[in-house]
Amino acid sequence: MIRRSRRTLPAALTALVLLAVGALVATSAIQVLLGRTPLLAVDTVTGALGRTTWQAPAVLVAAGVAAALGVVLLVAGLWPGRSHVLPLVADPSVPEIVAGGWHRHDLAARLRRRALAVEGVERATARVRRRRIRVTARTSRSSTADLRAAVATAVGTDLDTLGLARRPRLRVTVTSSRKER
Repeated sequence: MIRRSRRTLPAALTALVLLAVGALVATSAIQVLLGRTPLLAVDTVTGALGRTTWQAPAVLVAAGVAAALGVVLLVAGLWPGRSHVLPLVADPSVPEIVAGGWHRHDLAARLRRRALAVEGVERATARVRRRRIRVTARTSRSSTADLRAAVATAVGTDLDTLGLARRPRLRVTVTSSRKER
């Protein structure tokens, strides 16, 4: 199934840090070539690094932070993202064809339209997750119990006909725009 990678945020942060360091070094090099005082003095940096030993606490702390950050970035890069597709039941008679699926946004739009088709529903929203679906309908009726059952039946029947490999739990909420007196 299609998954969104979790690599985007760690990659973006790493790219921003490397861009900032690269821009600082490039700016300093250009300033040296133009004969101006560099933003980052190369002599100062090399002198400070030359006086530092490998056993210095600052070096050991920096190495530990870099190693921990590397492990975090590696785990974030290997961790799979959330599934965007709810798989369909595979057809055993045609093993060459991989089972398809419903994209979460497409399924939510379909279920929202199905809820809107119920008489009395003025607005509806649907949120699809891997294990649960939440449909919220809005009506101007004062009594919402019968309408909730009708929406649950309509959406549940539609879900049953889709052939999902695992049917998510359905939760239907109906709210009224009328104030009760």
